[in-house]
Amino acid sequence: MRQAGKRLLIAGTGSGCGKTTAVCGILYGLKRMGLRAAAWKCGPDYIDPMFHKKALGIPTGNLDLFFSGKETVLKLLAQGMEDADIGIIEGAMGYYDGIGMTQEASPHALAQASGTPVILIVNARGMGSSLFALIHGFMQYRTPNRIAGVLLNQITEKRYFNLKKPLEEMGLRAVGYIPPQKEFLLESRHLGLITANEILEFHKKLEKFYQIIQNTVDWKALLEIAESAEHLSAGTTEPEGGKTSARRPLTIGVARDEAFCFLYEDNLRYLKRAGCKLVFFSPMKDKNLPSMLDGLLLYGGYPELYARTLSENETMRRSIKEALSDGMPCIAECGGFLYLQETLTDQQGTVYEMAGVLPGHGFWGGRLSRFGYIRLSLKSGNLFGKSDLTLKAHEFHYYSCDEPEGAFLAKKVSGEGAWTTGSASSDLYAAFPHIYFYGNEPFAEAFLERAAAYGRKRGQKNESI
Repeated sequence: MRQAGKRLLIAGTGSGCGKTTAVCGILYGLKRMGLRAAAWKCGPDYIDPMFHKKALGIPTGNLDLFFSGKETVLKLLAQGMEDADIGIIEGAMGYYDGIGMTQEASPHALAQASGTPVILIVNARGMGSSLFALIHGFMQYRTPNRIAGVLLNQITEKRYFNLKKPLEEMGLRAVGYIPPQKEFLLESRHLGLITANEILEFHKKLEKFYQIIQNTVDWKALLEIAESAEHLSAGTTEPEGGKTSARRPLTIGVARDEAFCFLYEDNLRYLKRAGCKLVFFSPMKDKNLPSMLDGLLLYGGYPELYARTLSENETMRRSIKEALSDGMPCIAECGGFLYLQETLTDQQGTVYEMAGVLPGHGFWGGRLSRFGYIRLSLKSGNLFGKSDLTLKAHEFHYYSCDEPEGAFLAKKVSGEGAWTTGSASSDLYAAFPHIYFYGNEPFAEAFLERAAAYGRKRGQKNESI
């Protein structure tokens, strides 16, 4: 029975306080110190884990109490710590921000569930004594709060040392500061940060950033606080689902390039544990789908930024349309959903042909039209042969489409609205919501069963030729 050891949750007072920048620097610093670090994002984010992966050079993951529940989250955490010296979890939004106006699935809830000490990042730029009021509020809002240290962002050395003693008199350990800098600035786009692979000379810039914070962050304090994490006896480290079944090994094609990059690494781990071989391909650059696929994953991303290239790759569009027309099971989320439609209009108003699998036209919506945790239920018909699937999902997109009335009824978990979306059949899930396999195991298993059936059909067809 493996115990998950020292770890930290890096939380913030709110979005935009510098969490991802700080976490990348800390991960890189730990790696430079010769420590094996593991990393996760609290919540459904798929962009920040790309930065963690880029900083560490290894895949990272998500820990989401809404999707998976406490037991599975603790098992995923323990499993990820098996080969690590230290674990770093990046919080989402503000420390106490959860579903709606509650703390459900918040970083605080995760810290409580996992017994993980918290470092609170505060952007102290332009603040005087109000800084203490802000931090005092975070300390007093909930008990226990798990906040063990504070890292100040956007301040000078002189200001930090003027603030350090009063902070420690509040019962907090000051673990350093990040001075104003231009070496490692993470720019934003409408879905959040631009992706890590879009930053030119990422590692060169990260190294320069580390050269700054190696002298401003108290690394000894971070490690000592991490040592105070509660040991987790999570039992078996194998989460439910994703276990090798009696079916033959399956080959699953996964779209992965600049246009299709929003995917959960945990979903890929799930498939690998189920014995699947994953074959990555680029709808932008490759001419056809890989051969002998049993199933297809078209995850999200920014297809609108590469609409011309996607449209001009006619052989790939035709290859995908033919495969899906032949019954190959497919999961197409958000950007993948847009790609399967007839056309996609970019923000400049240029219309591009897409795969034409679904009736509909994608276009820039001008605002964030859907955001947050939802529950999906089928209105009629079936999804991968199942008629009673209810899914936990997350939706976040600025693009929209004029699709016919959707196959799913989507309801905000916070109770703030409901709408229809997507297409469903025995071979297809195509909709804006993103599905995390851990917590939606019946959905993942139904997809794999359809993939196995398609593979058998393909084999019989080849034998008859």
